[in-house]
Amino acid sequence: MDKAQIREKLFTHTVTEKLYLQNTDGPPSDFFENFDSYLNEDADRVYRYTFEKILKSAEERQKERAAFIEGSQLLLLKHARFSYTPLHVHDFIEMNYVYSGNIDIIIDGTEISLKEGDFCILDTGVCHRILDTGENDILINFLMRKEYFSTHMLSRLASNSIITQFAVNALSKTQKHDRYLLFNTTNSEFLIDAIEGMLVNYYEPSSYSKDVTDAYMIILFSELLKAFQQKQSSEHRKADHSYIGDILLFIEKNYQDCSLQQIADTFKFNPSYLSRFIKSQTGKSYVALVQELRLNNACILLKNTDTPIENISEQIGYRNVTFFYQKFKQAYDMTPHEYRMSSN
Repeated sequence: MDKAQIREKLFTHTVTEKLYLQNTDGPPSDFFENFDSYLNEDADRVYRYTFEKILKSAEERQKERAAFIEGSQLLLLKHARFSYTPLHVHDFIEMNYVYSGNIDIIIDGTEISLKEGDFCILDTGVCHRILDTGENDILINFLMRKEYFSTHMLSRLASNSIITQFAVNALSKTQKHDRYLLFNTTNSEFLIDAIEGMLVNYYEPSSYSKDVTDAYMIILFSELLKAFQQKQSSEHRKADHSYIGDILLFIEKNYQDCSLQQIADTFKFNPSYLSRFIKSQTGKSYVALVQELRLNNACILLKNTDTPIENISEQIGYRNVTFFYQKFKQAYDMTPHEYRMSSN
């Protein structure tokens, strides 16, 4: 199956879509009636989707790929056009990609309009529903267990990048899982090729399919992070004449020896205001951000080089080796030496 055949397959009516088109008595409810539900504050019924039940349903409906689907931490599904989607929350992360047309989604009571090339990533616990879709509205769903998102994805991305952490923390590290992120990738032909390649791999699975899919997901998420950064960099500066991304990039480049005063001077901030601004935008203090970046880089050096620990301490900005040991132990519950030994 090539990419042209993938496009044709996506626009061809599935059995489910044909059933919805033929159903004149209202939408069938067999699927979501399998899930628990509750009434929200507006007395609307909200269903609790679980990854396990959706996985089981996918295995039953896609028997030719059952071996590939079984035990998966990631599912790729095409949203059934013409279908009714009730309000629901779920215990997994959902990433929606508008392959064609326009998609309207209600998220926590707010209607969001997505166009071709848009991505929407929903964390667990976000109440939402997809509104009516038509013939040309093709939506690809990426359903990920929380473990897949954190283990497979984040561990392979640039963990030493504050920009990466800032974007990803909105989903993976927030204490209250009720957030979503929007990305536009209309002009990224590279990303479209990656998605179509992933779909080819999904519809024609092989013994290597899971590894190939993981590799494609790294490419996809890296492109989303790049789009996220480019979008924010192109926005007009606010009244404070600065933007958190610029500040984070500055910290990332100068984390070894930059000070709050130096950053304040560079961006024309009052140091006290800058400290509050960083905290409000990232949820972390300036000191915590710098420490996190230093320790992340220390981990990379410990794992991949034979550089003496004393030199690593100085290289990442800690002149006092004892202080470095204390901070590392607090963060990872082991000493730098123990971390190096466990990594090897």
